Amino acid sequence: MKYVAAILYAVSSSVLLGLLLGWKNGHLDTTSAALSLTGGIIVGAYGLWVARKESAHLEKPRGWGWAPVVLFALFSLRAFLWLVFRQGDELRVLSPNNLGDLPLHIAFIRYFANGAPFWPDSPIYSLGKLTYAAGTDFFNSLLTLAGMDVERGLVFVGLGGAILTGLALWRWGGAFTLMGFLCGAGLLGFATFFREAGEPFFQDYAGNLKFDAAWKSLPLALFVTQRGFLYALPAGLLLLSSWRTRFFLGNTGWRMPFAGELLLYAAMPFFHMHTFIALSFMLVAFFIAQATARLKIFGLVSAALIPASVLVWITMGMFQTNALPVWGNMGQFENPPPRPSSEVLGWQPGWMVNDTQTQQAWQSFVKAMPAAEPIAPHGQFLLFWLGNFGAWPFVAAALALALLRVMWSRALAAKYVWTCALAFVFITPLLGLWTSYQGDTWANFFYPIKDAITRNTVAHIAALAALICSVMLHIRRKRDFGLRWVLLGFAAISILDGLLTMLHDWEQKAPQLRVNSLPLLIATIVLLTLLVQYARRRDASLWRAAFVLPGLFLFFLCCNVKFAPWAWDNTKIMIWAWLIVLPFLWEHLIARWKCWQKWGICVLLFFSGFVGLLGGLGGTQQGYEIARCSTLDAVAAAVRNIPITEPFATAPHYQHPLLLNGRKVILGYEGHLKSHGIIYNNESVNLSELMNGVDIWRLNAAELGVHYLYYGPLEIEKWPRSRETWRNSVQVIASGPWGELFDLDIPRAPLDF
Repeated sequence: MKYVAAILYAVSSSVLLGLLLGWKNGHLDTTSAALSLTGGIIVGAYGLWVARKESAHLEKPRGWGWAPVVLFALFSLRAFLWLVFRQGDELRVLSPNNLGDLPLHIAFIRYFANGAPFWPDSPIYSLGKLTYAAGTDFFNSLLTLAGMDVERGLVFVGLGGAILTGLALWRWGGAFTLMGFLCGAGLLGFATFFREAGEPFFQDYAGNLKFDAAWKSLPLALFVTQRGFLYALPAGLLLLSSWRTRFFLGNTGWRMPFAGELLLYAAMPFFHMHTFIALSFMLVAFFIAQATARLKIFGLVSAALIPASVLVWITMGMFQTNALPVWGNMGQFENPPPRPSSEVLGWQPGWMVNDTQTQQAWQSFVKAMPAAEPIAPHGQFLLFWLGNFGAWPFVAAALALALLRVMWSRALAAKYVWTCALAFVFITPLLGLWTSYQGDTWANFFYPIKDAITRNTVAHIAALAALICSVMLHIRRKRDFGLRWVLLGFAAISILDGLLTMLHDWEQKAPQLRVNSLPLLIATIVLLTLLVQYARRRDASLWRAAFVLPGLFLFFLCCNVKFAPWAWDNTKIMIWAWLIVLPFLWEHLIARWKCWQKWGICVLLFFSGFVGLLGGLGGTQQGYEIARCSTLDAVAAAVRNIPITEPFATAPHYQHPLLLNGRKVILGYEGHLKSHGIIYNNESVNLSELMNGVDIWRLNAAELGVHYLYYGPLEIEKWPRSRETWRNSVQVIASGPWGELFDLDIPRAPLDF
């Protein structure tokens, strides 16, 4: 693994050096790229020299262990050799998942390489700073400045990241974890046995249901499209492997030097923010659970605090992206209205169970089977969870039960666990339909009294009574079947609700304790209790619980809280919960089962993902056009003399030729703007008025700060009824089959008679 670690050291060092030189010089150039890459190679070579005596080797695959290795190799070659390719005059991508993502990455790479001033404005939102963990694209821009073609650089970096990820997955969890990464999915893939005539057996969706699953194929939907994972997955897995050895196994096994861990962890925010959140959460759990490792963890976090915080600040656009006020009229000049804050964090119990796609899939299912309509609340819930995750929640619960039995050194009856699981399955959908459960606060739910003072008084009296009864039951030390803890929990939650209510009355933006947050609150208390119990036991044989229990909680956390404006982005954290648990799921549970049981659970866990993976990579996939090369070349020539700092008024489309040439536009694709937390409604109105040629189009252009207007096929499609008033007033500075480019500051030349 020393070679994998050394390459990651080189990549992260190159990017960090490039950032420093970019800040110093004001932009990237060929010299700074050469110095950055050279410095990265030196750091990587030094890391390799330090680890020259490393003796921990990877275990070679044996028997069926070769199956995921071969499958991963085929996936990597197919997905990344054809990641982006030319077919005649067309520039194409292989995967439909990449239709929107790869053009954005190409835009970022060329934007940096074109000399965008540091820290640059966002190329998809010219009025704000770039808000994206662009580390991998930044590395590609260094390669571009060093002379490598953009498309070839995408392929090489993709293949390299895939190789590093495969080796890191094998180091972390072996064949089962590698297969889980490739094919982890639910049960929707079994619908392929009921496909319509003429449809292929392998397809990148759930058979004839045509259901766009929330938990998609991890390699196709995350690894190939989210380029930050090319660094984050191998680096994060190496960190977990090293921390496993350093914190729990007494340095027996493979681990990185402290400086290597610091470099990979501190640089993570600039490559992938969600991975940084997941790793930081695990460090907090380790700090609570492992008393002997607290000093080491504190040292690592303390050393990484300043550089990681700076990178978080940069990645968040220095908090300047949504800083400009929303101007309504010039009368608001002295007291401009603030821009609405973006909803980066949000409360969303059930994750995407009520998503439009899930509702449409259930409606299609009911049409095919009308007898299922009476169980609609449970049906939609089961379709989502079993369809997306299948047997995963059940084997995860079984693993947690097995670990708890070891922690308490006594048998815990499985029937109680399964009873709770079934109760959760049947009760949760009904609670989701209960309006009071979904929207009310704790006090309003339990004490439906209109007068706030009376309601709070009753709530405080009830909390005090519950607390007194709990203490009295504890003093008596008689068997009460856990009633004392129920009463204590009720009192604690009531007190917390009172504190949050007072805070909310003082500051309206402060959150309140909603009833549907209780499952997560209870799970948090249980996790903290178990980690403290683990720390008190000081039993080295229990170390697996320190990974599994926080991993399962992280998954449950993502099922209740969204960490980005788009709820699907939670999968970028959920994948870490999945990968953290997989090695222990095999080692501590499935490996001990009988052979037929192992095969059965592997089929349930991996068949759907296998169908989707091959369907997304098979010979039926001929690629999808994202641009015409001749158009890109012509547009590049047209804007060559326009400064990189100048934005363009264009149609907000992810395949716009100006973006693919690394130029800045007023607004990019709306899906990207929303996912990046950008508030753009006012700019969208101004842009539409400008492109439609309304009478005040010059005022719109001034408010947007734009001097150039691009009008081509995408603009005609977006605004088919445009008056094009500006056409008669300003100069056309370039034109061709691709469209026309107008300079809004140069008056139209008079006709010469």
